[in-house]
Amino acid sequence: MPKDYFNDAIERVTGQNFSASPQSLMFEHLVSNMQSTLDEEVFFDDTDWPDGFDWQCETDNVWEGLAEDAIMLARFRTRMPADKLLCRAAGVIHRAIRSKSPIELEAAQVKFAQIMQSTASARVYFMLEEAELCLEQMAERAVANGSLNDFGLTPDA
Repeated sequence: MPKDYFNDAIERVTGQNFSASPQSLMFEHLVSNMQSTLDEEVFFDDTDWPDGFDWQCETDNVWEGLAEDAIMLARFRTRMPADKLLCRAAGVIHRAIRSKSPIELEAAQVKFAQIMQSTASARVYFMLEEAELCLEQMAERAVANGSLNDFGLTPDA
Protein backbone atom coordinates (compact mmCIF):
# COMPACT_ATOMS: atom_id res chain seq x y z
CA MET A 1 0.00 0.00 0.00
CA PRO A 2 1.38 3.46 -0.88
CA LYS A 3 2.73 5.60 1.91
CA ASP A 4 0.43 8.36 3.16
CA TYR A 5 2.96 11.23 3.06
CA PHE A 6 1.07 13.98 4.85
CA ASN A 7 -1.25 12.13 7.24
CA ASP A 8 1.03 12.54 10.27
CA ALA A 9 1.40 16.27 9.68
CA ILE A 10 -2.33 16.67 9.09
CA GLU A 11 -3.12 14.72 12.24
CA ARG A 12 -0.82 17.01 14.27
CA VAL A 13 -2.48 20.15 12.83
CA THR A 14 -6.13 19.06 12.86
CA GLY A 15 -6.16 16.27 15.43
CA GLN A 16 -7.81 14.00 12.85
CA ASN A 17 -6.61 10.99 10.91
CA PHE A 18 -8.10 10.35 7.47
CA SER A 19 -8.46 7.49 5.06
CA ALA A 20 -6.82 8.54 1.81
CA SER A 21 -8.26 8.05 -1.67
CA PRO A 22 -6.00 7.00 -4.55
CA GLN A 23 -6.15 10.53 -5.96
CA SER A 24 -5.20 11.96 -2.60
CA LEU A 25 -2.24 9.60 -2.32
CA MET A 26 -1.15 10.48 -5.86
CA PHE A 27 -1.35 14.20 -5.06
CA GLU A 28 0.61 13.72 -1.83
CA HIS A 29 3.26 11.81 -3.75
CA LEU A 30 3.45 14.53 -6.42
CA VAL A 31 3.83 17.35 -3.88
CA SER A 32 6.32 15.39 -1.80
CA ASN A 33 8.44 14.76 -4.89
CA MET A 34 8.23 18.45 -5.84
CA GLN A 35 9.37 19.44 -2.35
CA SER A 36 12.28 16.99 -2.50
CA THR A 37 13.33 18.14 -5.95
CA LEU A 38 13.22 21.81 -4.98
CA ASP A 39 15.21 21.08 -1.80
CA GLU A 40 17.82 19.02 -3.65
CA GLU A 41 18.33 21.73 -6.25
CA VAL A 42 19.29 24.12 -3.45
CA PHE A 43 22.04 21.83 -2.18
CA PHE A 44 23.47 20.39 -5.39
CA ASP A 45 24.90 21.89 -8.55
CA ASP A 46 27.33 20.94 -11.30
CA THR A 47 30.34 21.24 -8.98
CA ASP A 48 29.03 18.43 -6.77
CA TRP A 49 29.29 15.83 -9.54
CA PRO A 50 32.20 14.31 -11.48
CA ASP A 51 33.32 15.96 -14.69
CA GLY A 52 31.05 15.11 -17.59
CA PHE A 53 27.92 14.69 -15.47
CA ASP A 54 25.11 16.79 -16.95
CA TRP A 55 23.28 18.15 -13.89
CA GLN A 56 20.85 20.24 -15.96
CA CYS A 57 19.83 17.23 -18.04
CA GLU A 58 19.16 15.23 -14.90
CA THR A 59 17.03 17.95 -13.32
CA ASP A 60 15.12 18.36 -16.59
CA ASN A 61 14.36 14.62 -16.51
CA VAL A 62 13.10 14.82 -12.92
CA TRP A 63 10.83 17.78 -13.73
CA GLU A 64 9.62 15.99 -16.87
CA GLY A 65 8.59 13.04 -14.69
CA LEU A 66 6.80 15.36 -12.26
CA ALA A 67 4.96 17.03 -15.14
CA GLU A 68 3.84 13.61 -16.39
CA ASP A 69 2.64 12.62 -12.91
CA ALA A 70 0.71 15.88 -12.62
CA ILE A 71 -1.03 15.55 -15.99
CA MET A 72 -1.89 11.91 -15.30
CA LEU A 73 -3.61 12.94 -12.06
CA ALA A 74 -5.27 15.93 -13.73
CA ARG A 75 -6.90 13.60 -16.26
CA PHE A 76 -8.15 11.20 -13.59
CA ARG A 77 -11.94 10.92 -13.47
CA THR A 78 -13.64 10.94 -10.08
CA ARG A 79 -16.99 11.83 -8.57
CA MET A 80 -15.63 12.89 -5.18
CA PRO A 81 -15.53 16.71 -4.86
CA ALA A 82 -12.31 16.69 -2.81
CA ASP A 83 -10.58 14.46 -5.34
CA LYS A 84 -11.81 16.62 -8.22
CA LEU A 85 -10.25 19.62 -6.50
CA LEU A 86 -6.91 17.80 -6.18
CA CYS A 87 -7.07 16.74 -9.82
CA ARG A 88 -7.70 20.35 -10.88
CA ALA A 89 -4.78 21.46 -8.72
CA ALA A 90 -2.57 18.84 -10.37
CA GLY A 91 -3.47 20.33 -13.74
CA VAL A 92 -2.32 23.73 -12.54
CA ILE A 93 0.89 22.21 -11.18
CA HIS A 94 1.48 20.69 -14.61
CA ARG A 95 0.93 24.11 -16.17
CA ALA A 96 3.42 25.68 -13.72
CA ILE A 97 6.10 23.07 -14.39
CA ARG A 98 5.69 23.51 -18.14
CA SER A 99 5.68 27.31 -18.00
CA LYS A 100 8.30 28.96 -20.17
CA SER A 101 8.03 32.48 -18.80
CA PRO A 102 7.47 34.19 -15.48
CA ILE A 103 4.13 35.43 -16.83
CA GLU A 104 2.95 31.86 -17.46
CA LEU A 105 4.11 30.82 -14.00
CA GLU A 106 2.31 33.77 -12.43
CA ALA A 107 -0.88 32.85 -14.31
CA ALA A 108 -0.62 29.32 -12.90
CA GLN A 109 -0.18 30.75 -9.40
CA VAL A 110 -3.28 32.92 -9.84
CA LYS A 111 -5.27 29.89 -10.98
CA PHE A 112 -3.98 27.90 -8.01
CA ALA A 113 -5.02 30.74 -5.66
CA GLN A 114 -8.53 30.48 -7.12
CA ILE A 115 -8.55 26.75 -6.39
CA MET A 116 -7.41 27.48 -2.83
CA GLN A 117 -10.60 29.52 -2.32
CA SER A 118 -12.73 26.41 -2.81
CA THR A 119 -14.32 24.79 0.21
CA ALA A 120 -12.27 21.77 1.21
CA SER A 121 -11.62 19.52 4.17
CA ALA A 122 -8.65 20.25 6.43
CA ARG A 123 -6.74 17.39 4.82
CA VAL A 124 -7.24 18.63 1.25
CA TYR A 125 -6.56 22.23 2.21
CA PHE A 126 -3.31 21.20 3.93
CA MET A 127 -2.13 19.41 0.78
CA LEU A 128 -3.08 22.38 -1.39
CA GLU A 129 -1.13 24.71 0.91
CA GLU A 130 1.95 22.50 0.57
CA ALA A 131 1.61 22.56 -3.22
CA GLU A 132 1.15 26.34 -3.19
CA LEU A 133 4.39 26.69 -1.23
CA CYS A 134 6.17 24.70 -3.95
CA LEU A 135 4.79 27.01 -6.63
CA GLU A 136 5.92 30.04 -4.62
CA GLN A 137 9.39 28.55 -4.29
CA MET A 138 9.51 27.94 -8.03
CA ALA A 139 8.51 31.57 -8.68
CA GLU A 140 11.10 32.90 -6.23
CA ARG A 141 13.81 30.98 -8.07
CA ALA A 142 12.61 32.32 -11.40
CA VAL A 143 12.81 35.90 -10.11
CA ALA A 144 16.17 35.37 -8.41
CA ASN A 145 17.72 33.78 -11.49
CA GLY A 146 15.95 35.84 -14.11
CA SER A 147 14.86 32.71 -15.93
CA LEU A 148 12.87 29.52 -15.58
CA ASN A 149 15.81 27.23 -16.17
CA ASP A 150 16.66 26.56 -12.51
CA PHE A 151 13.40 25.19 -11.19
CA GLY A 152 11.81 23.28 -14.02
CA LEU A 153 12.14 22.28 -17.60
CA THR A 154 14.42 24.33 -19.79
CA PRO A 155 12.69 25.99 -22.77
CA ASP A 156 14.27 23.38 -25.08
CA ALA A 157 13.11 20.35 -23.06
